[in-house]
Amino acid sequence: MIKFFRKIRQDLLSKGKTGKYLKYAIGEIILVVIGILIALQVSNLNENSKNAVIENAILNDLKSELQRNIHQLENIITEHKLSLNASLEIKSLIQTKNRLDKIPIIKLDSTLVIMNRNWTFDPKLGILNSTISSGKIDFVQSKDIKYGLSSIKESIIDASESTKRFENLRESFYWPLIARYSELSNDESLTLPTKEMLRDIQFAWWTKFTIGIRQEGLDEEIELLKYLNDIRSLIESEINK
Repeated sequence: MIKFFRKIRQDLLSKGKTGKYLKYAIGEIILVVIGILIALQVSNLNENSKNAVIENAILNDLKSELQRNIHQLENIITEHKLSLNASLEIKSLIQTKNRLDKIPIIKLDSTLVIMNRNWTFDPKLGILNSTISSGKIDFVQSKDIKYGLSSIKESIIDASESTKRFENLRESFYWPLIARYSELSNDESLTLPTKEMLRDIQFAWWTKFTIGIRQEGLDEEIELLKYLNDIRSLIESEINK
């Protein structure tokens, strides 16, 4: 092809057709430029196609990891709601003497056990951490998704503060108070508290205080759950484009 064009140019020059030669040369340059632009466009399309495949794989992995963490958080919220309801029940029992006297010990013990459940949200973020540290996050085109993913850890820390407060208060107050009112069994484990302990004004204070912490923690966990679900929805929308 190159030889063909060269022959045409030489023929025009040999016949003294300079004007036609210039027009031909310009046309040839334009064709070359167009060819280069087309080649670049094809190359870009191929590159974009490869990047889209990589992005889709990354988003699917992140979605799966998010789903597992969302499921864990949903279970924790369920348990903490039960804990809050049990705390409110204990508060009602303390405030109503007749109810406390009449409730069976087994029922009371069960309510206290549920009241003191405290689950910590410990999400698995291996895929997210790897995606960010390796720079693969740059394959994700959506700015909303990238911002959401980069803020997950901070949101989890904020949502865990009340859980830690509850745990610290339980360790520093609840168990020592139980020790005062309980007898050691043969296996050296503490028995559950007696009704006399619930009449202790300190326990009434503790119950009232922990209700506030548990409600605050639940609000934070529910907000975090919404945040994670929003990110998952964004990812799903991007995958389904």
